[in-house]
Amino acid sequence: MQEGDRKTGVETGAAQGAVRSPEAILKRRLASGGAWVLGGRLVAALLVLAANALLARLLSPGEFGAYFLAYSLVTVGALIGTLGLDLSVLRFVAESVALEQYDRTRRVLRVVFGLGVLGALGAGIAYLLLGHLVGGSLFHSPALVMVTGSVAVWIAIMTLQTLFAASFRGFSNLFLATVFSGLGLITSAILVVCLGLVWSFRDHTSLGTVVGIAIVSSFASVLLGGWLLRNKVRTLPAGKGAESSMGLRKILSVSWPMWVTNITLFVGTQTDIWIVGAFRPQEEVAIYGAAVKLVLMVAIPLQIVSAVVPPLITEMYVQGRRRELERALRATATLAGIPACLVLAVFMALGGPILGAVYGDYYREGWLILTVLSAGQLVNVGLGSGGFVLMMTGRHMLMMYITVVSGFFTVVVGLAVVGPYGLTGVAAVAAASVALQQLLAWLAAKSTIGIWTHAGLGILRELGGTGWRDVSSLVKSGSRLVGEFCRRTLRKFR
Repeated sequence: MQEGDRKTGVETGAAQGAVRSPEAILKRRLASGGAWVLGGRLVAALLVLAANALLARLLSPGEFGAYFLAYSLVTVGALIGTLGLDLSVLRFVAESVALEQYDRTRRVLRVVFGLGVLGALGAGIAYLLLGHLVGGSLFHSPALVMVTGSVAVWIAIMTLQTLFAASFRGFSNLFLATVFSGLGLITSAILVVCLGLVWSFRDHTSLGTVVGIAIVSSFASVLLGGWLLRNKVRTLPAGKGAESSMGLRKILSVSWPMWVTNITLFVGTQTDIWIVGAFRPQEEVAIYGAAVKLVLMVAIPLQIVSAVVPPLITEMYVQGRRRELERALRATATLAGIPACLVLAVFMALGGPILGAVYGDYYREGWLILTVLSAGQLVNVGLGSGGFVLMMTGRHMLMMYITVVSGFFTVVVGLAVVGPYGLTGVAAVAAASVALQQLLAWLAAKSTIGIWTHAGLGILRELGGTGWRDVSSLVKSGSRLVGEFCRRTLRKFR
């Protein structure tokens, strides 16, 4: 797009009033796609919570701990299998659609999924060859060794799921991105239904059966997601817009730093449970994993932001609208931080009873782990989307260095504290690592792009105006309702 065309587009948007303003863009995203993401993520989170509650009753604590390790290995294996293509397809599809270069969009998708299939097969085969060593020598878990082949298949399927979800996000179809993500609506719903049926007939099952059910759930999601994405591509206009080259080399040049960043980032989030799995009994892994899964309730607002924000960053950045982008990002961080603070307060007050109600009395002792991990996620939400700003504006190498530093911190300090301080020490290191990474990304976004991303109530007052009065009213009403719910819950438990 030429500078004159870009200027004309901005002027036309200004002539249309609030349609092109950052407030209107963000409000439209939050009201349409954001609403779908909010509903979808909440439902998916509840389904995952229900699935874990069923698993805690179907599996022994040792097997439950092995399941958490298996799922952790699957998620990391899927990230390795994507080869960094998930963020590349998100960035380039969003960019191409914004510039109306639809032939470029098709080219990106062909290259990404061609490489993605190879990556999925490679990651699955690699775990098939190394899984016995990982499960036996590293985690000392015979149950995990027994499901090596199933976990390898699960990794390959999850890789494709990740690419489908990223593609839908690139098209700004946040509903489908939520539905077809790794533990999206379809996968989670099938998993809960099947586990519920198993529980209705027996009070115990094997880890192999659970992993098999998870594979079937993910495969159903992949089949439907592939069909819908194919139909979406067919509806794109033919040859519209000035096309630019988008070859294999260009995609890989962007993908590999993102790949390293993604792996380092996610390994950093999984290192804590791996350290626990390697040095503590499987029963303690179950307690730690149960707390980690519950912390995802704090991360739901951040997941919503991560689904809404990346395409918005790409669109506004290529149009040179940095000040407007900063206002939009700070507003989303603020709106995400409010419910995160409320959930953290509930966990701090009622962590033990909540863990007991969801998983059983055995898991109540994980309340301190839950509190510490929630505090780290709160910092993560409050500092906003600095990492996405770096990755979606070409600073992926810088983000890679930041994640390497925070990941190194997690490994070194986590190994040092697991012996003397146990689960609580590892949780504190994990929370500090999340905060460190977000702090560095937040500072880097300001120093390189020139924008802040952190939350602050003042940004809502600055945006103000008629366009945001109803949003502020909605936030206040929601806060009052959640506050009343918390008060009633506290009275009930007391």
